Amino acid sequence: MKMIKTVFAAHDFSAASRNALEIAAGIAKKTGSKLFIYHVVSTSALTDNESVYVYSPEKDIKRSSALLRRGITYLKKKFPGVNIAFEVDFGFLIPTITEKVAELQPWLTVVGVKKRTGLDRVIFGDVCTTLIGKIKSPMLVVPLNDKKLKLNTITYAWDGKNADVHQLSVIKELLSNDNTHIIALNVTHYDTDVDKNIGNFKTGLKKMFPSQATELQQVQGLDKEAEFEKAVRKINPDLLVVYAHHYNIWQNIFHKRFSKHALKFSQSPVIVVSE
Repeated sequence: MKMIKTVFAAHDFSAASRNALEIAAGIAKKTGSKLFIYHVVSTSALTDNESVYVYSPEKDIKRSSALLRRGITYLKKKFPGVNIAFEVDFGFLIPTITEKVAELQPWLTVVGVKKRTGLDRVIFGDVCTTLIGKIKSPMLVVPLNDKKLKLNTITYAWDGKNADVHQLSVIKELLSNDNTHIIALNVTHYDTDVDKNIGNFKTGLKKMFPSQATELQQVQGLDKEAEFEKAVRKINPDLLVVYAHHYNIWQNIFHKRFSKHALKFSQSPVIVVSE
């Protein structure tokens, strides 16, 4: 029996989320996957006592379900043949999404992001950056104004720590033509790991993408984050792929994540691949 692949789309009814949902539906159609749309009605942190009003989610769950059914009708007309399911849940947003992704094990999770600035970012943050390292599924983060996923040029941020290319299998699923240019970008400062792994990495990259043009660009600099951003802006890819290592609480304090930095500056969609 053939297993049905799943594309998971987190949806909050924002404009960014609606655009991301259409991209997710297009990916599901192209790859023969099931599209699973998930909305979370956030729970209140207040406790039930005589003096505090406790939020009841039933009305919001019914309203959200009705809106999703209307949206699915539209998606089925635009992407005929796509198998679409949905669920409206209730709980704390990040843990609830994390648990559902772990349960369904999709090959791709899609979220839309409206990039916050200033005090808005400090207070609210972004769901996608919070999910990094918490879900194992590759996560496609779609900026607000993107309505189509172009794949003419893809940049992969290779850190040089090993020669593995298996994390790029998600890209192989998305490609449908031979015209894609795949650029592996490495920012280094005389790293011995890079010299050791570069040959096998380039061979593995070409073996995984035999029909595509592949290359490795190297940039040297002390401030890797700044050089990385500068190089990506120069390439201006249609899609940026970054790898998120698993860090525990203490490692998170001392290690900067290129993946989170990429989401802050990238004007193109980003796929975050986790360990």
